[in-house]
Amino acid sequence: MAANSESARLRELETQRLAAVVAGNAEMLDELHASSFVLCTPSGDVWSRQHYLDGLVDGTINYLRFAPVTPIEVIPDLHLAVLRYRSEIEISVGGGTPGHLACWHLDVYQREGKAWRCRWSQATDTITD
Repeated sequence: MAANSESARLRELETQRLAAVVAGNAEMLDELHASSFVLCTPSGDVWSRQHYLDGLVDGTINYLRFAPVTPIEVIPDLHLAVLRYRSEIEISVGGGTPGHLACWHLDVYQREGKAWRCRWSQATDTITD
């Protein structure tokens, strides 16, 4: 598959992943996150796949908005791809007051058979006081 079409496919998967994160869509979340998925949050916490996906589904982690504000850049390879973009996020954790984040994201997708799944996600807060 050509690099341009593979990049477009990965951009679309990331867009679907973000929509599933906001909706708490358990089926899509399961499909788009690798079994060994790990998230490094903007505060530096590391969340396992189970913690993150369970929180999204039960509402403990509640994204009101999670949207790219720059184009999603993609470096594809045969079995790994790196995606990079900035986002605007509105999130409530543990029932707290929703907060605003502006972040850089670096996501690593890994091909599992014919499917791409997000393996690692790193978010870096860009809001300065």
